[in-house]
Amino acid sequence: MKKINLDTWPRAEHYHFFKGFDKPHFNITTNLDLSLLYRYAKQQQYSFTDCYLYCLLKAVNSYTPMRYRIVDGLPVEVDELMASTVFLKEDDTFRFIPLSLQQNITEFAAHTAKQKAIYLNKTLLDEQFMLRETSAAQIHVSILPWFNFSSFSHAATSQGTCVGIPKFVFGQYQIESGLMPLNIEVHHALLDGVHVAQFLTTLNKVISEVVK
Repeated sequence: MKKINLDTWPRAEHYHFFKGFDKPHFNITTNLDLSLLYRYAKQQQYSFTDCYLYCLLKAVNSYTPMRYRIVDGLPVEVDELMASTVFLKEDDTFRFIPLSLQQNITEFAAHTAKQKAIYLNKTLLDEQFMLRETSAAQIHVSILPWFNFSSFSHAATSQGTCVGIPKFVFGQYQIESGLMPLNIEVHHALLDGVHVAQFLTTLNKVISEVVK
């Protein structure tokens, strides 16, 4: 990771202003048109979930502000992000599965299957998990395929340990409309609404490149 120079960073004042808030995060919920990606997944016989997770990971790594974090009280830019992703077990409990960006969807699908085979059989909280969760180089991703939603609120941890990790929640894909809800939560000291909008543009561009 590299330090962000507060003397030249245009967001320095915003960073200092929002960093001390008791609740410095904001979130939005939008609907993604994933009809082409869904069709692509079915035609190529990929998991639809693997496809949109791959696109998300590629987009967050491509869009620099999504890689901003707070480390030791200062803003930094991390090099590469992985995803701590929630997957369900057969007993309806979940595990956090670490996923890394791969060269293409085929490699990502194989990587995801391997990671699920390993981590779904582990305990929820172990030493490896605690070490991973201290890393700033990640995003948090949840998948709620059972229902549609128009807003979302996250469980909160102590703000004293907050490093500004973005959170993403996918909802149920609506076959009739091709829409899927996506909730995005970010730290306001690091990003504003315009950055979320620009990220969504990046995400849609990644999806278009995948399905072309």
